Amino acid sequence: MSELSFKYLHFSNSIRRINKRYKLTEYKQVMVLEAVLFAHSEKVSLSILDLILQNEIASQATLHSITRQLMDLKLIKTEVSKTDARRKYVSPTKLGMSWLNDCSEALASASQK
Repeated sequence: MSELSFKYLHFSNSIRRINKRYKLTEYKQVMVLEAVLFAHSEKVSLSILDLILQNEIASQATLHSITRQLMDLKLIKTEVSKTDARRKYVSPTKLGMSWLNDCSEALASASQK
């Protein structure tokens, strides 16, 4: 087995353990969380509607359910728009940012081995 293959397996195993620790049970949850974190890192406002319309991840109903699950896990939060009370924006919580930090550390660790 090549060294690169070993590094990948180590990283993949670490990510599974991290996801389990944060109670992320399916990959679609990770994809939605990553979308929220990416928008946050780019300083782009991401509304609930924007998130639910990302049909490359899942159907609207599934995305709505996943958004609720991530809120229940306290990985993301919503805030009502200051200009339009009908719109809600999604952002990561401190716990969501911790998930990203843990994943980043796993990547750095796998790269060093």
